[in-house]
Amino acid sequence: MSSLSEHAKAAGEAFAELTATVELLRDPGGCPWDAEQTHVSLRPNLLEETYEALEAIDSGDPKSLEEELGDIITQIIFHADMARREDNFDAASICNTVREKLIHRHPHVFGDEDVATDSEQVIDRWEALKRAESGRKRSIVASLPSAMPALAYSSSVQRRVMRSGLPWPEQHAMPLAFGSIDGESLEDAEKRAGEYLMAVARQVNAAGIDAETALRKATINLRDHVLRAEEVAGEDVLAEMEDTQRSLIWDSTE
Repeated sequence: MSSLSEHAKAAGEAFAELTATVELLRDPGGCPWDAEQTHVSLRPNLLEETYEALEAIDSGDPKSLEEELGDIITQIIFHADMARREDNFDAASICNTVREKLIHRHPHVFGDEDVATDSEQVIDRWEALKRAESGRKRSIVASLPSAMPALAYSSSVQRRVMRSGLPWPEQHAMPLAFGSIDGESLEDAEKRAGEYLMAVARQVNAAGIDAETALRKATINLRDHVLRAEEVAGEDVLAEMEDTQRSLIWDSTE
């Protein structure tokens, strides 16, 4: 790689200082509470800090986002320091591992591959590289944590399913009343979409059904359908099949 920019050097020094601060907090003579923490005990903190960062993004306040991202970085360094003391990994190995991954998965930037012309091409290459890394056995859905909020989980599963060319939701979804409006701004479309989703949730709740539970169950059913299709496909990758063959496998595994 090229030499580090002044900004990258400053970031590295600041990261090193923060790492050293956390180490001192957890060293003998430091903070008893910090020293007692484990990966498990800090799980709620990481979740809380993540949601606070998401809220800061929604607020549009850069200063608030800066603070919340700092809290997330601190959580990461705490976990790294715990692992370092157990001879597992450390802050440096975390950075090196993810840096190597980024370089490997961007051959159009760091390698000899042709420059990507659009984001869809980048995503296709990224997925292909992940499959190659896993010996072409990587599921398109199994890696997604089902503990995500139901709507986020459903959106992630469906994006991966549709990106793989599987006939979803076209063959299975109910007709939707929500559609695009020519000339509508993104902000207005998001507002209208939010009101539409609230109306759907209200109707579901009025029927005595918990919308969160119902959506999670439906998403898990879709995920399991994909896993069955991948099992039937065997060594073949669904995303690389002809449409007809892929649809036959999909329909046979319902």
